[in-house]
Amino acid sequence: MLPDDMYAATPPKPDNAGKGRAPRLLTDDKVKVLLATPNTWYVIGTSEKWISGTAKNIMSFGQNNISHLKDLGRFDVLQRKDKETSVINIYCRWVSNADMEQE
Repeated sequence: MLPDDMYAATPPKPDNAGKGRAPRLLTDDKVKVLLATPNTWYVIGTSEKWISGTAKNIMSFGQNNISHLKDLGRFDVLQRKDKETSVINIYCRWVSNADMEQE
């Protein structure tokens, strides 16, 4: 028999709301597209200046929304300045571990 203040229950998923900032560049929708089409480059955003810190966070899986993918592959991020608009295009692709073995 259980004590009055004890009962069986499955714990809910942790509340991750409010932990860190929400991703602006590599959002969940963009991650889904990249995972569905590996080895395909996409422009995921633009910037007025170079984004070395953000690019590093993506490639090192520092964002909460991609940290669980760390052992499954890698994100490649490149930046190229558009000569006509002087805006920096940010390119990204997903490369799975299986695809890395074929390289």
